[in-house]
Amino acid sequence: GAIFAPLICGYFGETYGFRYGFMIAGFAMMLGLIVYMIAAERFLGEIGKYPVHKQKANSDMDKRPLTKIEKDRIIVIVILLLFVTFFWTGFEQAGTTLTLYTDNFVDKTIFGWEMPTSWFQAINPVFIVLLGSVFAALWVALAKIKRNPSTPVKMGIGMIALSVGFLFMVGAVMQRGGDVKDIAVKASLWWIIITYLFHTIGELCLSPIGLSMVTKLAPARYSSLFMGIWFLSSAVANLLSGIFVSFVEKLGPMTIFAGIAIFISSLGIIVILISKWLVKMMHGND
Repeated sequence: GAIFAPLICGYFGETYGFRYGFMIAGFAMMLGLIVYMIAAERFLGEIGKYPVHKQKANSDMDKRPLTKIEKDRIIVIVILLLFVTFFWTGFEQAGTTLTLYTDNFVDKTIFGWEMPTSWFQAINPVFIVLLGSVFAALWVALAKIKRNPSTPVKMGIGMIALSVGFLFMVGAVMQRGGDVKDIAVKASLWWIIITYLFHTIGELCLSPIGLSMVTKLAPARYSSLFMGIWFLSSAVANLLSGIFVSFVEKLGPMTIFAGIAIFISSLGIIVILISKWLVKMMHGND
């Protein structure tokens, strides 16, 4: 779905008008809901309707104060949440500055055919499908030889990978001779493809790892709350991502891409440097 959605909606949107792209997206979501309603009862049955382990309301466990270990783990969640917010701020440039730059300054021609700008949004899902199982196998293999990086280190690596992607965008700007506004001067589409490759690597190092971390570290009675707060970071990141766009015209793509690369990589290095302390604060739940 993530692969075909931008291909189908993007094609109709750019060819016949974006109202048709939105119409197809709405129809597809409605169709998905219908399929879910029809198939859920048959294939899921009672799964998900009731908690696996029921607890009495107002139990002693709900009333007791948080232990020091629980407080330490919450501190880890909050600290990493701040770093992750900036990661997603950079990552979400895919729908703003990267798309605008691709539309105006990237040569999208392949064997005489011009690839729609919206189709570039399918690159990340393609890499997710190709690399998802690879990274899952990698972590398992490293764990077997006791070389599996800790959760904070993986997140730091993810942030550095995101920064490397933006360095390739700096390369795209340099190929055009800098912040040239002449749309006739184009950069190779390989710059943007490799950028999305490293952004996907960063996502695979951070996103599933982060969700697993919150599940393990959050106190049981607050797990849903902290999972919601974790996803709230994406909302804040999208807001910050939109703010960044307003500075592109004033500062230029070179400054924006290089600035994001330097800032996010610095945060990644900081996370790695404090990783041992964070792991200690996790109290064995890494």
